[in-house]
Amino acid sequence: DSRVGLMLGCCGAPAYWAGQTALFEATLDVWRENLRAMGNPTLILPCSSCYQVFKSSLPDVELVSLWEIYAQRGLPAGAAPITEARTVAIHDPCTARYARDVQDSVRGLVQRLGYRVDELPRSRERTTCCGYGGLMWLANRDLAQKVVQRRVEESAADYVTYCATCRDFFASQGKRALHLLDLIYDHEDETRAARRSPGYSERRANRARLKRRLLETIWGEAMHGPQPHESIRLIMADDVRQRLEARLILDEDIQRVIAYAERTGRRLVNRETGHFLAYFKPHSVTFWVDYLPQDDGFVIFNAYSHRMDVPGSSQP
Repeated sequence: DSRVGLMLGCCGAPAYWAGQTALFEATLDVWRENLRAMGNPTLILPCSSCYQVFKSSLPDVELVSLWEIYAQRGLPAGAAPITEARTVAIHDPCTARYARDVQDSVRGLVQRLGYRVDELPRSRERTTCCGYGGLMWLANRDLAQKVVQRRVEESAADYVTYCATCRDFFASQGKRALHLLDLIYDHEDETRAARRSPGYSERRANRARLKRRLLETIWGEAMHGPQPHESIRLIMADDVRQRLEARLILDEDIQRVIAYAERTGRRLVNRETGHFLAYFKPHSVTFWVDYLPQDDGFVIFNAYSHRMDVPGSSQP
């Protein structure tokens, strides 16, 4: 339908959960302005957190869940039922706890695709959090780990959820889990339930790739070309990658530090290891990177960040 568009952006839920009221309201103001400019269209939402936020904070906006659209208009071509019925357990995201119509639509779609539904002991209005809600995973990671581990132990069946974050949190614990879109568009590939969750940087790169692809193939538009620092190739061991993921440091943050250090020469040399240590503040956070140049890229040994200002380190 040519009248359907795409808006990519945050609903403001993380700011709301963090108590950042001003940031949350500013985010909602952007949505109000954009929707008004487009004639106040109906919002079709695949994310239950967005659905909850907009339903409570933008009461004048007409909302519908993507899953209700599929339930009403039918599944896309190619989404045929599986040939051999399998049992899956449906995890309702905590932000969909009281969205009964959404819950019913999801179960109807899963059954239409040929799966048997095993209700978890705590589902629908009694569902539990995956560990992300309220930014628990940032405020108390040990508690978040316990919460998600307790949830994945409730059933031996593969989990199906309609929240990407829930799916990734389950996968991080080794639980076989699928997003509902996996069932709709690629249900014959059973290996998808065991795939790892994308990392912090990979998730961001996927969003940029989606935007670029849709702009080019549907709307005939092009994004701005890559920035010079994006061509910097990073080489790091798995344990280093995991450490930086836990610290929420993006590949792009590291690339910016290296680009700044290599361009300006502002870097320290560790005489014992030969490694370079450099810092840069591209926005509100200062990043430090321990690295070593090679012919085919830059080996990363460590990185960390803080909110201390170092004079001369900011983005010009």
